[in-house]
Amino acid sequence: MGVKNHNNLRFYFIRTLIFLCFIFFLITQTIQGVTLQDKNNLQSADLDWHFLPSYPNYAPVGVPDFDQRQADWRSWGFWSYCGPTAIANILWWFDAKHSCSDGVPGDGIDTYPLVKDYQAPGIPSPGPYSDDHNFNNIDDSQSTFDRLSRQGELIEQLAWYVNNDRCRIPFISIPGVHPFAMKWGVKQWMRDVGLSRDYSVEIVLKPDFLTVYEKVCNNAGVVLQFGFYIPGFELFPLIFHHYVTVAGVNYQGYIALSDPDWNLANPTSDPTLHNDASVVSHDIYQVNYSTPCPRISSWWIPEYATHRRVVVLSALIITEIE
Repeated sequence: MGVKNHNNLRFYFIRTLIFLCFIFFLITQTIQGVTLQDKNNLQSADLDWHFLPSYPNYAPVGVPDFDQRQADWRSWGFWSYCGPTAIANILWWFDAKHSCSDGVPGDGIDTYPLVKDYQAPGIPSPGPYSDDHNFNNIDDSQSTFDRLSRQGELIEQLAWYVNNDRCRIPFISIPGVHPFAMKWGVKQWMRDVGLSRDYSVEIVLKPDFLTVYEKVCNNAGVVLQFGFYIPGFELFPLIFHHYVTVAGVNYQGYIALSDPDWNLANPTSDPTLHNDASVVSHDIYQVNYSTPCPRISSWWIPEYATHRRVVVLSALIITEIE
């Protein structure tokens, strides 16, 4: 029993130490980025940009920018649903592509099975009818959040599929979600909605920027896994992760992100406003190929945030099979 108690104490000490390090880097961060005016200047001055196209029905400004800071999507007190939120951006965008071009949220029409009406208990927003592209089909404030059930709206449904915060298979995953669990979860989602032959789903470890650029230019959905890098804390990129959706790319070395956490180009005071796919913040950053962690990444974004720089660890790529 003495050995067992000693091992338990050591486990809790290590976990507490990691938690305190995480607190430290969150407290010391200062956000940076490209403003909306800077973005417009970059787009007008450089024709090498490619953004995922917009669809006036349900994705009027390209890939959506849903927010993870809703309900109680937390682990250890921190917002942890960036993975399923980043996937939701892509699934919604593909669903909009194949839905009625004249459709509007709340028209009660659902013609493509990739995203369904999850029967949010609140009043349909915008209404008058409940459908797959209601704003509260992303998340509904009146629904009870149960992380261990396969229920809820779009992001909570996806969280179960990818085992976010161990909500599907306890003790198997770390807080948040593992990139291969993202792949397996999306593949099962495609099977369950009857579209497994219409989409390929792959994980690329240590992707180079050119691969991401080419995939986005071919209108594939790409979710990047960031590892946080702080000089002097070399293990951080392997411990603390964040997922974002790629909204656009520039061959000259820029990338636009739909970030589930930050909204720099178009700040909003209420995260739930982003459940409306017309409210986006496609934040633009310059990429750098001289990564400080060459064994695990081939490029990074040093200006993602001061004291919160990120290296790119993996890419989840969802490609429609034409």
